[in-house]
Amino acid sequence: MNLEKFNLSCDDLERIIQRYYNNPKLKFKINSCKARPFSTSRVGYLGDHFILELETTLENATQPETVEVFLKLLPDSIPELTKYLNAIGTFRKEVRLYDVMFPNLSQYARFAPKVYLSKDDRLLVFENLNLEGFRTIINTASGIFDKAHLQQALGALAKFHCASLTLETKTGKTLEQMFPKLLDENCWILKDDNPRVNELENAIEVLAELVEVIEKDNPKLSEILLKLPDFVLQIYDLVKPSPIYRNVACHGDLWGSNLMFKYSDDGLPVDCLIVDYQFARYAPPAYDVNMLITLTTTGEFRKRSYNELINFYYEAVCRELIKHCLSPGEIFSRTEFLESCRRHRTSGLIDNFLMNHVTLLPRNCVDKVFSSPEEYANFSGADKIRMCLGVLETDATYRGRITGIIRDLIEAL
Repeated sequence: MNLEKFNLSCDDLERIIQRYYNNPKLKFKINSCKARPFSTSRVGYLGDHFILELETTLENATQPETVEVFLKLLPDSIPELTKYLNAIGTFRKEVRLYDVMFPNLSQYARFAPKVYLSKDDRLLVFENLNLEGFRTIINTASGIFDKAHLQQALGALAKFHCASLTLETKTGKTLEQMFPKLLDENCWILKDDNPRVNELENAIEVLAELVEVIEKDNPKLSEILLKLPDFVLQIYDLVKPSPIYRNVACHGDLWGSNLMFKYSDDGLPVDCLIVDYQFARYAPPAYDVNMLITLTTTGEFRKRSYNELINFYYEAVCRELIKHCLSPGEIFSRTEFLESCRRHRTSGLIDNFLMNHVTLLPRNCVDKVFSSPEEYANFSGADKIRMCLGVLETDATYRGRITGIIRDLIEAL
């Protein structure tokens, strides 16, 4: 593969090797460098992904070694997508998080992959988590996690949130004071130049069309359609920092593909790391907790297990804070957390539709959308509605999940 698109200098490659070996004085020679696509199918919506392979010979070594790292690049093959990502600042935010904030947070816990290089607000080079045995959950077509995976994911989230709480407590400053504007909202913010405003309006149109099909025999259909837009539009307020509850650095994009798990020999998940922080925000931990639980479970499961899961998360928070000689009750009380969870069950339900009506589309549909600038441009308005309605009719997995997601929304109106 042509490496020109990455714009990596010799100094960049040397820095990657030094950070890989965690030795800034390391002496070595780079023999070759090549890249390959991470996957034949698209693995994410907001970046292109590659494996960068560097053959290097260390000083005094008799044999060369191969270093494999994971490379994430701002897409450039679809101009409209590039324009969209630049407008909402996804790469700028993630690059700054890894450059400025995460070095301070990572001293307290490991919750994300190591970064070896960031460049030009368009490129990030990470450790290749696959080489450590981390991977996304198997069989995620329906986006559903079992309890074992949820507990590992909630444990990773607790580490991330507690790193924020610990840093703030030990410095006596908030993250917003330490890192001004870094956690400003870039996902759901109501302003004229934000393309996400039109995206949200389109999502509400898709929702209405799906509801008309799914609830066609519901005598309250007209009333439901009238209430849904205002219910969804609450998201603009729900993502804001709370003036009442303790805020932390939240991930804000917790769907299945952004959680990577490590497994024991008998196939049980034993560890989890969180990736893709393009929509990080400053909000109560309950925002992330409810997003994670709601996006990866069914309403029936939550009725049985919701309280158990949020208590599992809170106990994980307590263990992390105690590990750093901090008092959980003083910093983040159970009462405060449970109160904030009641508010953010609503944001979880809204995000469940806004994200999953797209992320649950079959792989062939996703690949088609990103196959050309023309196909990408068509994935909005009436064409997006037609695709979602078509998949609803023909794909039983999508139909089952979206029906449940919509009925959970309706129940909360």
